[in-house]
Amino acid sequence: MATLLIRFTQTPYSSATSHDGLDFALAATNYGHEVKILFENQAVLQLVKTESANGLKNHSKRLASMPFFDIEDCYVCKDSADTLSIVNAVDNRALFEELECQWVSASEKLALIQSADHVVTF
Repeated sequence: MATLLIRFTQTPYSSATSHDGLDFALAATNYGHEVKILFENQAVLQLVKTESANGLKNHSKRLASMPFFDIEDCYVCKDSADTLSIVNAVDNRALFEELECQWVSASEKLALIQSADHVVTF
């Protein structure tokens, strides 16, 4: 099947977009697609431990389920994290600890996008 790159670009609780993206990613694995996740721009905030808001389900708990759906390729845009003053979980426990993500530079992000069969942005 196809390799899908799901690009998250929005905060977890400003709208239902992040939740819809995660639902899409989880569902895609049920159809045999290889799914890779990229957090960039404001979506890097999805990895920061927070309580749920606006009546939406706790996003951190839902992100923790990704490995159960064989979504193990998870990436974080380093430039976005730097802009938002977010650091690696090893240095500061602010990032969601149960989800292992790789930091990618702008050039690595471009290579990741080019390597996917389909790119879907939420």
